[in-house]
Amino acid sequence: MISAILVSGCATKVYRTQLEVYCPPIAQYSEDFNAALADELDALPDNSTIPMVVTDYAKLRDRIRTCEQEKDNVNG
Repeated sequence: MISAILVSGCATKVYRTQLEVYCPPIAQYSEDFNAALADELDALPDNSTIPMVVTDYAKLRDRIRTCEQEKDNVNG
């Protein structure tokens, strides 16, 4: 009986009324860095897989920006 009373205290419901949104930070690059990166990407051979990975990274950055906008809308 004592164990039933002790365990019953673990069944408390917790309600959250405010949504917290967490987004990973986005690295900021200078214009000079972006220009150098573009030049290096242009110099790659046609069969390079690096542009595909860079495109995926750009899409991820766009998703993080969307996350930040949604977070701002939720947090007001």
